[in-house]
Amino acid sequence: MSGAYAPVARTLWTLTGSASSRLTASGNSGPINISETCDLWLPVYVAGTSTGTSPTLDVQLDVQDPDGNWFPQVVKVTQLTSAPNFTNAACGLHIGGLGSMVLPQICRVTWTLGGTNPVFPQASISLVGR
Repeated sequence: MSGAYAPVARTLWTLTGSASSRLTASGNSGPINISETCDLWLPVYVAGTSTGTSPTLDVQLDVQDPDGNWFPQVVKVTQLTSAPNFTNAACGLHIGGLGSMVLPQICRVTWTLGGTNPVFPQASISLVGR
């Protein structure tokens, strides 16, 4: 694939919440190799009803330069404050506007929960590339 446009997307990483799981803490995916992708899609879906006081969920894509430095929040989805809800963002060579960019070799997905005792049940965060 190596920089060529691929019409079929594939899931590169996912954090999927089953009916019994709950997203209760901030975290990140760890490094994800995206060297064979031109475009990325970052969908976030929460199926259950969020709880806690003023719960928020922020999800972003951070990229790494060749020296290992992380550049945070290159792409960020709209903050979720209630659930069930869906949001997404995209970036890459074939994306217009602010998402238009040449992708590096490594990225990570980072999620941050805010509020008091936030819980987002059945949360699904994915990184899809082509």
